[in-house]
Amino acid sequence: MPVFISYRHMDRAHAIAINTRLTQAKIRTYLDVLDPESQTTDDITGVITRNITECTHLLAVVSEKTAQSWWVPFEIGEATISNRRICTFKTGPAQLPIYLDKWPKLSTASDLDFFIDAYRDEVSNKRSMALDSISESVKGAYKRDAEMFHEQLKNRIRRGF
Repeated sequence: MPVFISYRHMDRAHAIAINTRLTQAKIRTYLDVLDPESQTTDDITGVITRNITECTHLLAVVSEKTAQSWWVPFEIGEATISNRRICTFKTGPAQLPIYLDKWPKLSTASDLDFFIDAYRDEVSNKRSMALDSISESVKGAYKRDAEMFHEQLKNRIRRGF
């Protein structure tokens, strides 16, 4: 159940810090800067799409710089199509597009800890899985579980505990 970390390269330091925190929590991640294939291929779109498919969660690092990125919205769109668990981690005072309201918005270390707790809950309850070859009824359950993940995490962030 890896977490795909999406970011604009100008926000690389934030993405690396988040990656470090998740790996310290024993959560597998995918970060393109650590993937030699993403550095050496002409088919970066294929690499990104495949890696999102292999992940169960997408955490997008967003800042005022993200608005000029084509990749972060593309990656969020790819994750949406396959009902991945999606969250944003907002850095700075950026005004985020309204479509991101659908998913939990993290902005502090505590929020990231809430994400880690929610991720672990999914692992222990086996609600999150890869979607390579599962039936439509299982995909429907997976979508409902993703919506539940999003709603529960949003509520916890709102409560602050």
